[in-house]
Amino acid sequence: MDEIRSGIGEWLAAWDPDSAWFTIFWLLLIVFALVELLVPAVHDAPRRRDRWPANLGMALINITIMLLPPVSTVVAAQWAQARGIGLMNLVELPWWAVATATWLIRSLALYLFHWATHKVPLFWRFHRVHHCDRYLDVSTTVRAHPVEFAVQFVCMIAVAVGFGLDPAALMAYQIFESASLLFNHSNIRLPERWDRPLRWLIVTPNMHSLHHSVYQPETDSNYGSSLSIWDRLFGTYSAAPKDGWEGLEIGLNEIDFDHANDIVWQIRLPALGLDPTPTEVEANPPN
Repeated sequence: MDEIRSGIGEWLAAWDPDSAWFTIFWLLLIVFALVELLVPAVHDAPRRRDRWPANLGMALINITIMLLPPVSTVVAAQWAQARGIGLMNLVELPWWAVATATWLIRSLALYLFHWATHKVPLFWRFHRVHHCDRYLDVSTTVRAHPVEFAVQFVCMIAVAVGFGLDPAALMAYQIFESASLLFNHSNIRLPERWDRPLRWLIVTPNMHSLHHSVYQPETDSNYGSSLSIWDRLFGTYSAAPKDGWEGLEIGLNEIDFDHANDIVWQIRLPALGLDPTPTEVEANPPN
């Protein structure tokens, strides 16, 4: 185990963790976009020309935010480890235990953050921007309000430092999580015989599409980003939509398609109240 840890540590030293993650993420996004074209779950035209500029525009804003501070979760974990800061840096544990705990803590942290964005009204104002998309495909993965992205970024750094997460294991987890998020947001539906056993461990496209339902009890379920164990453990797991997969509607009923794809209006959306009424929409038309 020490040899494995040393080898991963040397790899991290030779490669900039942020650059490696960034490259892998966008390569995987392209791969899943191609898979969607070949075997889409929903064959109705997803209107990419209307939706992707807003979704990818959000991504560009958030990439800029991520590049501004000279730190990331992995860099923060490296800093804490070098100085003996954080829970797991203060106790002697075998690396396999530290690596396992890193994966579980990081996964649980994002689950709890996601749960809070649905349950805390102020957080929901920002998170609903992600849920406004009327179609679900790989581009929805990168659709997040910059304020939510920045808050999540700071929270995950705090978790990495406070718990003393292992940098090598954290880097591996973040690659896994990125792949999982791209996978479970993709317009792909696995055969039930594959999906049922997989969702005992990971979040599948079937499982996560239910989270983007217009029906609120379904939206308030399946919060996991990669591992499905937390939804099962905390009772937030849902197996199938009430109207069946063919009747599943994506998005928020109070936000129409045109406003959902106007990036300026979406940036302003948190200021419009928790449930924009038709009057508010008319008073704040797209620019």
